[in-house]
Amino acid sequence: MRNSTTVKICFLTALLAALSLFLDSDRNSMNVFAAAWEGNTVVTTPYGNVEGFEDSFDTWVWKAVPYAAPPVGPLRWQAPRDPEPWSETRQETEFCSQCPQFTSDFNQSDNNSLIAGNEDCLCLNIWRPRSAETNLPVYFWIHGGSNVSGSADPYLGAALAGQHNMIIVTINYRLGPFGWFTHPALREGPDALNRSGNYATLDMIQALEWVRDTIDGFGGNPANVTIAGESAGGINVLSLMISPLAEGLFHRAIVQSGGLAPVSQQAGDEYADSVIESLLVLDGTPAEQAQSVRENMSNAEIREYLRSKSAEEFFTAIAGMSNNPNVFNDGTVIHEEGAEALDDPATYNQVPLIIGSTSEEAKLFMYLAGLHERLNNVVYQGFAKRSSQAGRIFGIDSLAERISVHAGQPGVYSYIFLYGQYRRVGYNAWPTDEGPTDRMSWAVALGAAHALDIPFFFNIFESFSFFGAEDFLFREDNRLGRQALSDAITTYTAQFARSGNPNTAELPEWTEWTGRKGAPRFMLLDANDTEALLEMSTDSR
Repeated sequence: MRNSTTVKICFLTALLAALSLFLDSDRNSMNVFAAAWEGNTVVTTPYGNVEGFEDSFDTWVWKAVPYAAPPVGPLRWQAPRDPEPWSETRQETEFCSQCPQFTSDFNQSDNNSLIAGNEDCLCLNIWRPRSAETNLPVYFWIHGGSNVSGSADPYLGAALAGQHNMIIVTINYRLGPFGWFTHPALREGPDALNRSGNYATLDMIQALEWVRDTIDGFGGNPANVTIAGESAGGINVLSLMISPLAEGLFHRAIVQSGGLAPVSQQAGDEYADSVIESLLVLDGTPAEQAQSVRENMSNAEIREYLRSKSAEEFFTAIAGMSNNPNVFNDGTVIHEEGAEALDDPATYNQVPLIIGSTSEEAKLFMYLAGLHERLNNVVYQGFAKRSSQAGRIFGIDSLAERISVHAGQPGVYSYIFLYGQYRRVGYNAWPTDEGPTDRMSWAVALGAAHALDIPFFFNIFESFSFFGAEDFLFREDNRLGRQALSDAITTYTAQFARSGNPNTAELPEWTEWTGRKGAPRFMLLDANDTEALLEMSTDSR
């Protein structure tokens, strides 16, 4: 990221070397843009040529395009750097590696190791319509996964790009202790970015800078970028809204089931100390001596020790530990006020905002924790309702309320996704007569759970995996209704990406959040077997 722009590779080597010192001293002092879109699947970027290939929905796709150098060796726990230029045209037909993360039942590596992925993972993917059209809106997707897992791979952008005439960009970013990690030993040195601990947030900013400088070459409009994300992706969207470094890099925002609660670097320090001690124990230090050994290490020794460890060693050390703190209010990448930055228009990036959640968010986490096997239907449903409402108030109501009151804030629009919600009386999309246990149906166990809105926002029913239960929900007998709902949602969001307002003549009006008592606040997104059901409401139902 120090060299936010790079001299075209055809320049003389001597000139490139002479300019590098200047670029290092001022990362924003010079911009080199890609050539404008010419309708050719081979696109020239500042780093080299990339070739796209035909995809579904009459689109082209460019996969595994590097936007930063691999953060390995001395670049681990550093702000991202520009990728090395390449001379041959990149012809990638597969996605790049996911960033290091624990394997799971739903994310298996090929060799049954503790981790999947590798650190050479900072790539993005681009979809666009197979046309000559330029100046298209850009939809920039940040995947979820608690900021410790996931990748861009499942979020296929062909339907959005082809059906709604947009550019879709999906990115990988560093995860877990490689994405957010801080310690006094890593905060020595003059570069505030390297001291921040928010390395994954900086990855996202680097990718947005890549879009700003390069997307014109794919026919996109760098002055019309919508950032969107679900779960941790939604957290990261909100984090970018309170990042001074992201100012001007995006122009609209969509938050699905996100929230905002940055933590202090002190909390990160405490976690890092625990990690160091765990690594020492793995190296043979008696557990009762690990703290003393760590306390007697100099910062230089700790830095060298941490960077000497492989990804496998690191993940072995943190296995069983709580998730590492992430998104630090360091005062450089993230405003030091943290979430309170949203209370002052001077300390956050004011853009039009869509923010929403599913109506039964908690059920996914309850299901994954096995509570469907231990609780009866009444207790399970009651706990899910109360905890989902509490999460909605934190993740939607309070944020929409505090943002919408500011002068100069563009429209704030809120939704509740109801499809799949359990109803004692009325339509149920999930089966009510079969389920994961003999005592509980799928409708009760999962309902309108966290992440269930993703396939509707992307129109990716055939490729979407919902922990093995998707076949019970996405059936032929309800295809018309769920497809109509997906069409409505993607029409709303595409119009929002174009104009900052989701409304079109063919769909019910989606009014802004006003906070006035009795005023409609939420667009309810639902469907039956044959049609979409869209309605503004004062409550979440």
